[in-house]
Amino acid sequence: MRCLELMIPPLPQLLTIGHSYWPPGQQHFVRSFNVYDMLFVLQGTLYITEDDVQYEIKEGSMLVLEPNLTHVGHRPCEETTEIYWIHFVHPAPVRNIESGQIPWSVPSAKGTDHDVAPHRQVMYIPKFTSVHGPDVVPFLQRMLELHHTLSPKSSLPLQTQLAGLFVELQTALRTQYVPRSRLLCDQAIAYLQQHLTIPFDARHMEQALHFHFDYIARCLKKYTGMSPLQYMHDLQIRTAKALLENTDLSVSEISLRVGIENANYFIRLFRKHTGMTPGQYRSARIGMA
Repeated sequence: MRCLELMIPPLPQLLTIGHSYWPPGQQHFVRSFNVYDMLFVLQGTLYITEDDVQYEIKEGSMLVLEPNLTHVGHRPCEETTEIYWIHFVHPAPVRNIESGQIPWSVPSAKGTDHDVAPHRQVMYIPKFTSVHGPDVVPFLQRMLELHHTLSPKSSLPLQTQLAGLFVELQTALRTQYVPRSRLLCDQAIAYLQQHLTIPFDARHMEQALHFHFDYIARCLKKYTGMSPLQYMHDLQIRTAKALLENTDLSVSEISLRVGIENANYFIRLFRKHTGMTPGQYRSARIGMA
C-alpha cells in the first residue's frame, strides 16, 4: 500500500475540519491548493480524481489528497454520502513509499544536550486505505467539537487530537500491512533495548516473545542484518558512544551502564566495532567539538 513519508518536527497543523452529507448528484469541484485534504467516507462513495488518478472512496475508506495537485470529482455521488474532511498544512512528502518498505526497525538518532536543532525524524500516513471506524471516528468527532468552539483554551487540544489521529493511522498501518516477520523483528528490538543492561539470554528472549529463538533470529537478521547478540552489542556500543561524548563517566562506569561487567571485554568489543578504544574515541570526539 502506498504511504506518504512526512518529515517531523514540526507536526502537521490543522487548518479546518468539516462533516457533511452529500446528496445523490453532488460531486467535488475542481481545485488545486497548497494544503493536504484528508477525506474519510463513512457512508456511500465519493469519486475523486487527483492528477489523472481516479479513486473511489467507499464506505470505511480514506484518501489523502496532496498539495498543489489538481483534484476533481470525476463522477457524482450515487447515494447519500457521509464524509469528514480535514485540511492541514505541512511540507511536501519526502517520498511515496510502499508500506512493506517502511524501515520501522531502523533506529533514529537521539538528541543530546549539545544539540541545538532536532534530528531528522519521519512519520507515515496511508495514501488510500480502509479504516476501522470505531478507531478514527472519536478523533474526528472530538476535533469537530473543538473546532466549533475554537478558543485559546481549545486550540492546543484540537492540534493534539490531530496528532492522535495520525498516531492511530500509523499504528494501523504497521499492524495491518506489515509482515509478521517484521513485527517480530520490531518486538525483538524492543526486547533487546529493554534488556540492554543484563546478560543476553536466548532462552529468556524466546519465552518473552513466545517464538522459537531460531525464528526470532531469522526475522531480526532479515531486516537488520544482525543476529540478536550482534544487535545487542550494536546497541551497547551506540549507547557507550553517547555516554563517552556527553558524560565524564569512566570507561569502567560506562561498561557497567551498558550491561558489560568486564571492562576489558568492553574495551575489546568497542575496539572491534569502532577501530579504537573508548578512550581514543572520547579524545577524538572532544577534539572535534
